[in-house]
Amino acid sequence: MNIFIDGFFVGLALIILIGPVFFTLLKTSLQHGVIAGSLVALGIFISDILAALLCVFGASAFLKSDESRFYLAFLGGVVLIALGVRYFLKKKKAEEDIIQLNAKHYIGFFSKGFLVNFVNPFVFAVWIGIIKVAGDKHGYEKDLAIYLSGTLLAIFSMDMTKVFLAAKIKNVLKPEILFLIYKIIGVCLVLLGLRLLYVAFG
Repeated sequence: MNIFIDGFFVGLALIILIGPVFFTLLKTSLQHGVIAGSLVALGIFISDILAALLCVFGASAFLKSDESRFYLAFLGGVVLIALGVRYFLKKKKAEEDIIQLNAKHYIGFFSKGFLVNFVNPFVFAVWIGIIKVAGDKHGYEKDLAIYLSGTLLAIFSMDMTKVFLAAKIKNVLKPEILFLIYKIIGVCLVLLGLRLLYVAFG
């Protein structure tokens, strides 16, 4: 149980990292509500599980190669810039329209959360670091799985907390303020995307 708690607190500590997933989660939750934000959070959660598993089962060597890092960073940069530009250029009227969400939208929200997280090479760097520290302390078998389960649960819990808080905030913000927030999020995503492109070509 102590191992799980250790991992859980590590996951909580990751809240200090503000990156693309934070802005994507915030934007979706503010614009479309709790269900949409929850699906983005679920996509992030599944991609974190996959990233952690890849790192555990030896993909870390592949991810450290210059070629793989280039393609991952390049793809991540393109995805973030495209999302950021889309958010920034949306018209005010479109933002205020009430959209009837359907299964296609729900799949899109999940996919957005998954992709924004999975194509970010810094996510893999974080997991490689967590696994190295946990493995050295607890070994690389059952205890590591317990540790990572705690970390993943903490990350998902914090993401869901952000979703519910964003939905609450939306109810007290004027449409003009929300529209400005969407623009700021768009700019932040573009800047993060440019950062990844710099990493790819740097």
